[in-house]
Amino acid sequence: MTANVLKSTMLALALLVTASCAHHPQQATSKLSASSSAENKQQIADLLNRYQQAMRSADLSGISATLHDDVVTTFQGKLTTRGKAAVLEGYQSTFQAMDFSEIEYLVDDIEVSQDLAVVSTYHPVGSFVTHKKDQKKIMDHNRELFALKKVQGQWLIYRYMFNQTPEQAK
Repeated sequence: MTANVLKSTMLALALLVTASCAHHPQQATSKLSASSSAENKQQIADLLNRYQQAMRSADLSGISATLHDDVVTTFQGKLTTRGKAAVLEGYQSTFQAMDFSEIEYLVDDIEVSQDLAVVSTYHPVGSFVTHKKDQKKIMDHNRELFALKKVQGQWLIYRYMFNQTPEQAK
């Protein structure tokens, strides 16, 4: 995915957030306070940390706790997957084939608007995955884009996509 396509995707997500605010005009006119924004960003960072720890330990229950029931994933080289049960099946088969214990996600940006957030992350140089079949380690150069939704006070992964671009690693 080129930088322009990624920017277009982020713009589309931003428009989604804007459209969501249009349905709640009283909320759209009120700004989040600085402390509320910082609190939301901390909660989001905590969610991504829990997700990363669950990935590292192949913890399906931990992954499940980070996902919205209506989650949609669009992973490079795979068909779009819809719904928590189907997404978890994908993680289960992935964990059978791959070891993610050496991955690291670093946050590039967090944007919050009401009950939706967009987060971009990347894996830095030195992040590896291991193929279980032959124990071959490969560099993991993922860039991720998460759309999160706050439900009953809890942030959850609502949409998630990634691609691998070695040039992006920092």
